[in-house]
Amino acid sequence: MHGLRADSRTMQDATHELHERARPVLQRLAEVWNEPRVLALDLGVSGRMVSSLGRAYLESGRVRVAAALVRSRHLEEVLAHEAAHLVVHWRHGRVRPHGREWRALLVQAGERARVRLDPLDVVLPPRRRRRRRSRMALAAAFLRSLL
Repeated sequence: MHGLRADSRTMQDATHELHERARPVLQRLAEVWNEPRVLALDLGVSGRMVSSLGRAYLESGRVRVAAALVRSRHLEEVLAHEAAHLVVHWRHGRVRPHGREWRALLVQAGERARVRLDPLDVVLPPRRRRRRRSRMALAAAFLRSLL
């Protein structure tokens, strides 16, 4: 699924599939948590996620998931994880991201309250490595710029 980053048509398909698969999950969570705002989450797919499977944007009520996760069996768990972040924010404001309020919501929903997930069926795009210069190289470049 590495091609999802470049191909906008495939990204549209992935977004459509995400919405189809997420609808029953979000309905269940909204009912369990008695929180209808969960049904109005702005869901999207990102082909740029290289180190995480999902992200919740607290202020805007958006959830983005990695493109490679859309067809994974772990999608429901990641959606519950990210939705719980938003519900905790709505109810309690600024608290610890994986604190007791967040854990309690996931347990209430029958999900495992885990922070890390290393699924074998999800392959994220490779990270771009930034070339770092040593301190000596930086010092030498600085000194050359003075001459």
